Amino acid sequence: MRAKRHIILAKNRRDAEALRDSWLQENQALKVLQVHPPEHEPRVLLSLIGGSDVPRVSITIDYE
Repeated sequence: MRAKRHIILAKNRRDAEALRDSWLQENQALKVLQVHPPEHEPRVLLSLIGGSDVPRVSITIDYE
């Protein structure tokens, strides 16, 4: 079976971790291969225009 990837986007690290925990809880039947640490998304024009409503942190989860 080939690994799949789920990406969580959030405004800040705390929200990203809460969404990660919720997703893992809802998908307990999946075999999680790796949970990557939170990463800051690159600053782009959209984040300058969108202010605090644009996702700035992501967490990637690899699973089967």
